[in-house]
Amino acid sequence: MSPDEICLSSGFCYLEDIRPALTSISPSTPATSNGGAPASCSDAGGRMVPCYSDNLGWYEQSSDCYLGLMDPQPPPGSPLWDGHTPDEGGALYTANCGVQDGGSIGSTATSVVWRRGPPTGSVDPAVLARRAIAAMQLQPPLIRTAPPQESGSALVGLPVWMWTERGEIVSGPITRSATDGPVSVEATGVVTGITWDMGDGNTVPCGLGTPYRAGADGPSPDCGHTYARSSVRQVPGGGPWPITATTTWTVTWSGGGRAGSEVVQLSSSGELLVGELHVLNQYGSS
Repeated sequence: MSPDEICLSSGFCYLEDIRPALTSISPSTPATSNGGAPASCSDAGGRMVPCYSDNLGWYEQSSDCYLGLMDPQPPPGSPLWDGHTPDEGGALYTANCGVQDGGSIGSTATSVVWRRGPPTGSVDPAVLARRAIAAMQLQPPLIRTAPPQESGSALVGLPVWMWTERGEIVSGPITRSATDGPVSVEATGVVTGITWDMGDGNTVPCGLGTPYRAGADGPSPDCGHTYARSSVRQVPGGGPWPITATTTWTVTWSGGGRAGSEVVQLSSSGELLVGELHVLNQYGSS
């Protein structure tokens, strides 16, 4: 995995440097809202009906029904599978049938049907959720410390303050959406924590941290660390302690009759040179 690649718990990965794809539409392509799934379909009698309903799912011409994916799917062995099994690769859908002029449903009666694949032209809301997350272009924490990293003034026993700079793509919250045809998904990301690896064997769980203000005395009220050992004596070559801060983002999404969440973790690195304060005592002779 490259340093710029971000992978979600679902297995979906993307690069931080993301640019929108260009979509070309040929004259034979059905008219759509944004180059994806068609907004309207025709039934067996040639009437135009909506291809998708937020409440019912996708229209299937062969059955004259709207099919909505059951989420979650019934457990194996449920009579709803009607002889099929999850291992076959298909899924169960709720079927709402009897489309009237204008796309309304003539009957509230529903049934459960098995299909080997989703209705033709359907859009997976989870795919749109991943597009919305990618559009956020989430960034790792912008590490800030007091004493500053480059100052060389950090000392053993001196409290260190840690925080991240604020910004929508760094500290959240952030909301983005993705649309394909009649389906839209909205995703919101919030920072649920930042974990600091201080390089000396200690990790510190924090929120966003409190920026240091000149004249503040004592440790940080919510995100700090006090080194007990000098980096000069512990790091080869007398260098600084390496610091890594990892932001955990929780992204929740909904749309297309579905909802879910993803966890994204992004890290950035810094370093802090920690020395020792030496006091020279002089005694006069009697």
